[in-house]
Amino acid sequence: MNNMENFYLSNRSEFIGSTFKIIDMVVIAIASLLAHFFILDSLSIPGKYLLFIVLIMIATYHAFSWFSVYRAWRGQSIYREITYLSFGWTFVILAVSTLIFLTLPDNNYSRAWMVLTYASTYFVFIGYRIIIRIYLRKARSKGINQKRVIIVGAGTLGRRACTAMLNQHWAGFKPVAFFDDDLQIIGQKHNGIEVKGDINDVVTFIESQRNQQSKPNQIIDAVWIALPLSAYKRIEKLQNDLLDTATNVYFIPDLFGFNLTSYSIDEVVGLPIMNMSATTMDGPRGFIKRVEDILLSIILLLILSPVLLIIAALIKTGSTGPIFFKQRRYGQDGKEFLVWKFRSMKVTEDGDNVVQAKKEDDRITPIGKWLRKLSLDELPQLFNVLEGSMSMIGPRPHAVAHNEFYRKKVLGYMARHKIRPGITGWAQVNGSRGETAQISDMEERIQYDLEYIKNWSIFLDIRILFMTIRTVSNYKDTY
Repeated sequence: MNNMENFYLSNRSEFIGSTFKIIDMVVIAIASLLAHFFILDSLSIPGKYLLFIVLIMIATYHAFSWFSVYRAWRGQSIYREITYLSFGWTFVILAVSTLIFLTLPDNNYSRAWMVLTYASTYFVFIGYRIIIRIYLRKARSKGINQKRVIIVGAGTLGRRACTAMLNQHWAGFKPVAFFDDDLQIIGQKHNGIEVKGDINDVVTFIESQRNQQSKPNQIIDAVWIALPLSAYKRIEKLQNDLLDTATNVYFIPDLFGFNLTSYSIDEVVGLPIMNMSATTMDGPRGFIKRVEDILLSIILLLILSPVLLIIAALIKTGSTGPIFFKQRRYGQDGKEFLVWKFRSMKVTEDGDNVVQAKKEDDRITPIGKWLRKLSLDELPQLFNVLEGSMSMIGPRPHAVAHNEFYRKKVLGYMARHKIRPGITGWAQVNGSRGETAQISDMEERIQYDLEYIKNWSIFLDIRILFMTIRTVSNYKDTY
């Protein structure tokens, strides 16, 4: 391999990142200039405004690098990229604004110009990235801009990796060959991809592809190692053999034997550590989830305040007892909290033996019957959401007595407590709600909860909110 090829392979991602940096700087300059024209009716920008723009550029250049905005995003969701960008841009806004107003005596800037500059730049950042994503998806779907990948390991893990690349062709990964030490499967194919040889043949194959002058673009871009953890000696040897090929090497951890809702790779005391109980709502995503909860709970409390007052009056006049019913539930990390509900029964059970509501349950009050059918008894939990013990959307919290019963019978039951419980959830909108007469009913509900934790996104929350409206309106099986 010549030096030019080596330089190209090792610096391709850096080149793409540098290109995005240049585009971002140009976007900031143009957006601030146009904002000045629209707000102050002039294309001639005074010195103090130029200083502000330069500070934004410098802060953006560094902050976006710190927040990994310029990393390689191939194969990852646009939502995740936008999340990183949003946090980086928010940091820029706060940092530059604070610096300007604390250090400069003459800080009489047009607030409208600042807001328009920030907002327009942010939306252009997102817009052109989405456009590039759309273009790249179409190009990769046609076989353009593909990364050629060989997979070491033709077992379950390797075949799954191959299938994922072929099914998600928009990501731009093209599997070209398998290699495996099982000599009996050499020559066999999976989804049209052949097992070319054993692991000792990997380096030879990479070099042979590079040297095919008659067939351009045959270079192997990446090696995905899909071997079991028990083969660590083979993995180490292969990694050393690949050091001189300038080929990117990725290791796919064999996690099929673990019952994980999610995981993350961290660094602790200088060591790589796998967090096997991580959730998709850690870090910045958790912050977004909390902001979503606060905004939605405030908006709904303001809109529904007349309804809350009417329900409270009906409960007070319809039966003897308190308006609200508070019951101990397990929340995030298994910590107890008091969930708020409108009282719908003649009793307020919160002991070691809480009986689930059944059809024609004589404990339910006349007004409580309709509150439960329409799920209006859950509305006071908006206060739980606002104060932070619950979320708008998440696994429904169960009574402590039910938790203690099911945690011993349903695998993964307590994993649902890695996040805040919700007023509504993925299980409820998929029909898993109400009485759990059989253990299988609870097992189904837990599977939905764990699926939600693993795949959370703000778009999934929006989908669940709309599905909740439909679910509540279909109350014939609710009691």
